[in-house]
Amino acid sequence: MKYIAGTTVQGKRRAKSYKIHKIENVPKEEWIRVEGTHEPIIDKETFEKAQEIAKCDTKVSQKTKALSVWAGFLKCIDCKRAMNKKSSTNKSGSKYEYYICSTYRKKSNKLCTKHTIKVELLEKAVIQAINLHIDLLIDTEEIVKQINNSRFQNLKNENIENMIKSKRLELLKISNFKRTLYEDWKNKDITKDEYIEYKKKYENDIERLNQNIESLEIEKQKYKIQNTTNNEWIERFIKKKGITELSRDIMMELVDCIYVQENGNITIKFKFEDEFKRCLEYIEYNKDVLDLEGKVV
Repeated sequence: MKYIAGTTVQGKRRAKSYKIHKIENVPKEEWIRVEGTHEPIIDKETFEKAQEIAKCDTKVSQKTKALSVWAGFLKCIDCKRAMNKKSSTNKSGSKYEYYICSTYRKKSNKLCTKHTIKVELLEKAVIQAINLHIDLLIDTEEIVKQINNSRFQNLKNENIENMIKSKRLELLKISNFKRTLYEDWKNKDITKDEYIEYKKKYENDIERLNQNIESLEIEKQKYKIQNTTNNEWIERFIKKKGITELSRDIMMELVDCIYVQENGNITIKFKFEDEFKRCLEYIEYNKDVLDLEGKVV
């Protein structure tokens, strides 16, 4: 099946078995996707935005018939239900809009609390949080670049490669010893007790070496992924640096969800949290490289 974004998706359905010809649906994670199989009608970024919009609660206001900037984003941090928009008038007669937990408002005040927040304060807090997050991403990207361009990083990865080669040679050597052990026993070069003792030792050594090689390969892969990945997701945020007002497009592009606390504070879950986490893990793993860079005169 071809999508408008230029991707072919196959394997969405299959026969239960070669004996039972009943067709069953295949889990989405098992579908076969091949990108770039044909000229897309729309670009990938537009397609992804459309998919995100489809996931959100996009009910329009009954009064204004317009889609709110916050539709589908605001949730109560305790019950995880959507927040409802309301309006009120203060003592001076000025009208203001605020959000309140839908569970508290529509079901019962025993199931949740108000979690109210004024729209004006909400917008200021989100704008400030987005700009702070962008500054953090810029700093993070610079640190990653510093690590990748460091001559110490290249030496570090060469060392990892050499350690993997050394461990594999040692593994091959011990595996050969283990293979000849039975013949040594049969030829009466060693006793049965010695055979059992050496066999156990070699098996333990082989397990240890395999674990060491696996750990080194994981370290090698961490560097490879971060060093070759083009952080386009960071560029999405940087393009919005210095924003002073919010729009639906900005929210769709940068924010996954906003949780409102009872005290009026908010917790924002930004998009690409997994990618950001990998960047931080990469920096933490390579902090020794940064320390060495700092000591270079």
